[in-house]
Amino acid sequence: MAVVALLVLLLGSFAGLLLGSWRAIVPVAAAIPAGALLGGPEAAALGVLGVAGFVAGLHLHRVVAEQYVAR
Repeated sequence: MAVVALLVLLLGSFAGLLLGSWRAIVPVAAAIPAGALLGGPEAAALGVLGVAGFVAGLHLHRVVAEQYVAR
């Protein structure tokens, strides 16, 4: 289960880094209650980890984008 949690966190952060848009978090966050109902608390915890990774990837995208702004 720990390996699956790390993979979800990694894939979430990569998706956030790739997309770089806050609007994309709405469908991801909306999937958490459905995962909790269908898969139980473990699936809900994996969904929360995925959203946390996605937010971290968004922050990293912004940091990298601001570093390369033409001045």
